[in-house]
Amino acid sequence: MTPPVAPAAGATKADVRDQSALEQRLGQSTSVIMPLLELGAIGYVTWVLVYQTCIRYLIDPSAEFRQDFNFQPRRATGIALIVVYAVLLLLFLLPWLRLLQVIWSKPDLVPLGDTSMEKKEITTSWLGQYDAYICDYEGMPLWCDKCHNWKPDRTHHCKELGRCVRKMDHYCPWAGGIIAETTHKFFMQFVFFGALYTAYVWILTAIFLGERISRTGSRPGTWIGVLVVGVLFCIFTFTMSCMTGWNLCINYTSVEGIQRGGVQNIAFRITNTSDRSSLPSTPSAKDKAQSHEDWPVLTTILRSPDRTYVVMQTKPNEHPWYTSLMMGWKDVMGKNVVDWFTPIKHSPYKQRNHRGEFEWGELVYDMARQYERQNPGVKLAILN
Repeated sequence: MTPPVAPAAGATKADVRDQSALEQRLGQSTSVIMPLLELGAIGYVTWVLVYQTCIRYLIDPSAEFRQDFNFQPRRATGIALIVVYAVLLLLFLLPWLRLLQVIWSKPDLVPLGDTSMEKKEITTSWLGQYDAYICDYEGMPLWCDKCHNWKPDRTHHCKELGRCVRKMDHYCPWAGGIIAETTHKFFMQFVFFGALYTAYVWILTAIFLGERISRTGSRPGTWIGVLVVGVLFCIFTFTMSCMTGWNLCINYTSVEGIQRGGVQNIAFRITNTSDRSSLPSTPSAKDKAQSHEDWPVLTTILRSPDRTYVVMQTKPNEHPWYTSLMMGWKDVMGKNVVDWFTPIKHSPYKQRNHRGEFEWGELVYDMARQYERQNPGVKLAILN
């Protein structure tokens, strides 16, 4: 993703909106152009590899090859290579088509807010279903001033779409659009099978190109072109599959990886709200400085007559959603090996529960336990 261009000094709001609209049009245009270029490249590679290499070079060599260089037909080899190529191409295309289908349905976009209403008038009733959520210093969910709406946990604003996107990873024109909560699994399959497909293409081309040069001395430009395309795209897809796979295991998105090192404020719901006098008050500055080992308690807030929350803050570099490498992988890719390789089911983490938008890591439960130890008689909903 390219960084946003800062508006020029003295630019008006209209100028900024025009610049933002231009960025959106450019970003969305590339997400249509790039897949078309990829389809063209696949067609070119298929023609060279299947027709020129497997058929005209292996299965049915030309009369020139037979007479001048004593080439003999290698039908079994040619057919086997075509079959393997077809299987790898199918494995590559299926998750890509599934990815495009989900991207075009736009399931991860957060609705736009009503600009005629003030921020304090926009409902936060949806928070009532969760025991904990990410918030600001005052216990309010994070706000997007561009979409004029609250942002659920792990939601970020995408400048190419001009919308907030749930669990946004990045905007990828090569894949056809936004990689986010619903598309992350299919993107991982897309780059993984893309790496296998392109590796097969360039290795096969390199082997028979080397053989052809040694036996005939000819260097067909079409073969060299396929070799270059295969190597470049193999490096790209292999790198992306490694980066994406590791991020899935540690439960980070690309956006969160860029922001790594910061802190998160988390609001925990207190369950025993019947006796208000027993609830702890907001700690003083002296109390906050008592121990550097403890997670800071920022404030205690009353959001409704029956809902009270305490706001705590993580330490730098702590990720509230990290669980374990295998659990992070399974939360996105599926609970069994079949789901990992088939682009059918959505990720398990879309099945939300009362604890939060996403499964919290052990860090968050440790924070809650610390608060209960320091405040005897107070219970947090996330632990009960």
